[in-house]
Amino acid sequence: MDLLPPISASLGAMGSLYGKLDAFLDTELKDEIRELGSRLLKLAKAQDLPVTARIWMKEVRDLSYDMINCVDTDADWIDKMSRIFKPRVKEANGRYDRYKLESVPSRRMNIVPIPTVVGDRKPDIGLHAKGGVVDRLCRTLTDGDEQLKVLSIVGVGGIGKTTLAKQLWREHKPGDYFDCRAFVRTAKKPDMRRILRSILAQVRPHQPPDANEVHDLIHDLTEHLKDKRYFIIIDDLWDTSVWDVAAHAFPKGNHGSRIIATTEIEDVALACCSYQSKYMVKMEPLSESHSKELFTSAVFGSGEQHSCHVNEVPDEIIRRCAGLPQAIISISSILASYGEANTVENWEQIQNCLPTNTTSDEILKEVLIFCYKSLPSCAQTCLLYLSMYPENYLILKEDIMKQWVAEGFIRAPTEKEKMEVAGSYFDMLVNMGMIQHIDIDYSDEVLYYAVHHMVHDIITSKSIEENFVTVIDYSQRTVRFSNKVSRLSLQFGGATYATTPARIGQSQVRSLAYNGLVSCLPSISEFKLLRFLILHIWADQPSTGVNLRRISELLLLRYLQVTCNDTVQLPDQLQGLKLLETLEINARVAAIPSDIVHLQSLLHLRLGGGTELPDVTGILKSVTLNPPPSSSGRTISLDGSGSPPESVKTIELLPPICRIPKWIGRLTKLCVLKIVVRELLMDDISNLQGLSALTVLALYVQQRTTEQISFATGALAALEYFEFGCGVLHLSFAEGAMPNLQRMKLGFNAHRGDQYGCLLFGIEHLSNVQEIVGVIGSTAGAEEHDLQAAESAFKIAIGEHPSNVSLKASYVVEEYGPLEKQHSVRGKDPSTSSELSGSQKQESEEAIKQKADNNSQSIN
Repeated sequence: MDLLPPISASLGAMGSLYGKLDAFLDTELKDEIRELGSRLLKLAKAQDLPVTARIWMKEVRDLSYDMINCVDTDADWIDKMSRIFKPRVKEANGRYDRYKLESVPSRRMNIVPIPTVVGDRKPDIGLHAKGGVVDRLCRTLTDGDEQLKVLSIVGVGGIGKTTLAKQLWREHKPGDYFDCRAFVRTAKKPDMRRILRSILAQVRPHQPPDANEVHDLIHDLTEHLKDKRYFIIIDDLWDTSVWDVAAHAFPKGNHGSRIIATTEIEDVALACCSYQSKYMVKMEPLSESHSKELFTSAVFGSGEQHSCHVNEVPDEIIRRCAGLPQAIISISSILASYGEANTVENWEQIQNCLPTNTTSDEILKEVLIFCYKSLPSCAQTCLLYLSMYPENYLILKEDIMKQWVAEGFIRAPTEKEKMEVAGSYFDMLVNMGMIQHIDIDYSDEVLYYAVHHMVHDIITSKSIEENFVTVIDYSQRTVRFSNKVSRLSLQFGGATYATTPARIGQSQVRSLAYNGLVSCLPSISEFKLLRFLILHIWADQPSTGVNLRRISELLLLRYLQVTCNDTVQLPDQLQGLKLLETLEINARVAAIPSDIVHLQSLLHLRLGGGTELPDVTGILKSVTLNPPPSSSGRTISLDGSGSPPESVKTIELLPPICRIPKWIGRLTKLCVLKIVVRELLMDDISNLQGLSALTVLALYVQQRTTEQISFATGALAALEYFEFGCGVLHLSFAEGAMPNLQRMKLGFNAHRGDQYGCLLFGIEHLSNVQEIVGVIGSTAGAEEHDLQAAESAFKIAIGEHPSNVSLKASYVVEEYGPLEKQHSVRGKDPSTSSELSGSQKQESEEAIKQKADNNSQSIN
C-alpha cells in the first residue's frame, strides 16, 4: 500500500491517507485504516464484482475523501479522526465481514498487465491498405471541376475515417491548390456556434471571429469564402441537422471548392452529398491478409523480423477484430508491449477475451474495454480523468501530464520522475488508440490530441460508475448524482442560461473544470475544498473583466489554470494560497497580486503577454509569458521587469519580446528556453552562451539579422536540442561550441533571386549532431526555382558535416516564422476548443512550445 499514488479512481484518497498514518496517535485507528485499505485494494484488482461489493467500495472511497479532507482542513483533525472517523472505519470493516466480501465471487484479469512503456505507433498505420480510396479522393479534390463538390466518407467506428481525412488534410496545404482550409470535429451533442466559429477562425486566421450568433457567423463565413477556393473537412457528423445549418455558410460558387464529411451513418453521408452516391465513399473492413499484415507489423515491426512471425499470428484473433484497424492496433499494442516476454499463453488469453459473432460497433467497444482493463491501475485513473473534457476536445500532452501530476495520480520520488511516468502513460494511451493524434504539422510532429469518441463514452460511463468524475453539460436536465462529488466538470459551451444543479454539494468538490460563458460561471468561492481548478471562460458581451478576486479563499488550491478572452481580475493578495504550485493565466491580467513573491510552493508560473513579470523569489521552476487572445502582434519589453529567481528551470517568452532580457544570462539552472524576439544581436547571443545547464533552446527572430550569429568555443555546453528560425540563416559554430548537441531544426526564407553564401559556417564542429531538420519559407515573389536554390544551399551547408546525419527539408508556402500568427490554442474561445490550430502554413507560438516540450521530454 505504501507504493500507491495519493489519489486513484479505484482506491479514492486511500494512498494519500496512508502517507499520513505516521502522524496518527491512535494505534487502533491506524490498524483499522490499514485493514480497510488492504480490503479495498483486493477488490479493486477483481473484475465483474457483484453490486454489494461495488457499493461497499464506493462508500469506502467516499470515506477516504472525507478523512483526508478532515486531515487537510481541520486544526483538531487528530481528535476528529478518533472521535468521528474511527467508528465509521470500524463499521466499514464490519460490513465487509458481514457481507462476506472476502469470498465474494469475482473474475480476475487473466492476462499479464501491460508494461508502462510501449513502442512508438505511426499515426497513419493501416492507410496502406486503403491506397485506392486515398488516390480516388485526391483525384476528386483536384480534378479541375470548378463546381463545389461535397464528398462523404462513411463507415463504422474504428474503420479509419478520421485517419483518412487527416491524410487528405496534410496533403492539401493552403496555397498548393486551395486558398484556405478548415478541419472541425463535431460531437453527438453539437454546438453550432462552436463549429462555425472554429471554421471561421481557421479560414480567416488573422481576424478572429467577433460574431457570436449562428446567423452572424454564417454571414461572415459566406462573405469571406465567396471568392475563394476552400477546403473544409467536417469530421464525425452524427446528425443531418448540423450539415443543414453549416451548408448555408458555404457559397457554391465556381472556384473548385471541396468539402469532406465523415460519419458512421449512411443517411447522413447521403444528405451531405445531396444523395449523389458517386460522391460517397464507403469504407470497408480490411481483408484478412491486410489485417494480418497490419497486426504483424504492429506487434513485431517491419522487415525480416516481421516476415519471420507472420505465421505465428492466430487467425482467430484476426477474425475477431473484424477487419477494424482501430481494434487491430489496440490489441496488437498490448502484445507488442510484452516484447521478448510474449508467450503463447498471452495470445490465447487475449483471444478468449475478444467478442465473437457481434456487430462491428460492439467489437470495437469490447476491444477498447478490454484494453482499459489491461492498463495499470494508475493509467486507468489517468484515462478516466480525461472525461473532465468535452467530447472531441483538443488537448496538449504537456498540459495533461501536469494535470495528472497535480491531481496526485502519479507516484514518484521527484517532480521530474512524476512527469516522466505521466509521459509514459500518455504515450501508452496513444499507442493503444485510446488517445488520437489530431493536429500533425508539415514535419510530422504531433501538436494536439483528442480522446476517441467511443473511448470518451466508455470512460464517462466508468467515471460515473466509480463516482470519479461528474459531468454536467448544457443539454442535461435530469442527471443522477452521487451524494458526494469529488470531481466536477461543467461543460456548458456556448449555452447562455446553463446553471450548476443546486443539489451538487459544492463544498465537497476537490477538482473543478469549467468550459463556458462568464455569465454562467458559478461562484468559485463556494468550492471550499478545491485543490484543482481549470476555467476556460468566454465573455460574449462587453464586460468589466472576469472577477476571480475570491480565489484567495481556496486555501487548499494547488493548480489554477485560467483561459479567457477578457481581462482577469485577481485578488490583491494571494497569501492564503500557500499550497499553490501551478498558476497559469492565459489572458490579460488587470494586476499581479502584490504578494505573489511569497508563494513558497509555486513551481510553474504562466502569464498573458503584456503582463509585467513579477520578481518571484520562491522555488519557481518555470516562467511563461504567452500572448493574450486579443494581441495584435505588438511587441513587449521585459528588461524593465523583475527577473525570476536563479532556481528557475524553464522559461517560455512567446509574445514576441523586443530583445532577449539581460537577466536570462544569470539563470544558472535554466534547462529549457523557448523565446520569440523582434531582433537578435550578438550581444544577446553572448548573454546566452554561458547558460551551462541549458539543454533545449528554441529561438525565433522576427527581423532579418544583419550580422552573423556566432557561437563561441564552450558555448551552451549542455545543449542537446537547438531550434532556430529567422528570415535569413547565417550561423557560425566555433570548435567546441555546443559539444553535446544531438538534434537541430533550422528555418529560413527563400527570397527571389537570392545568392546564398555559407549558411552554416563551422557545422563540422558539431560532431554529435544526429538529426537536422530544415524548413524553408517562401517570401513574396519567390518562385519554385528560388525554393530549390535555397534547399540546395542548405544541403550543401549540411554536407560539410563529417557524419552521415539524418536530414529532412520541407517547404512552407509563406514566410517562415511564427510571428504574424498571434492566436494559440490557449488564447482561443473555449467554445471553439475542438478546432485545429489554424493554418499549418505557419507555426503558432503554441506549436513552438509543444515541439520544444516534446524534445525536452525525450532528452531528459
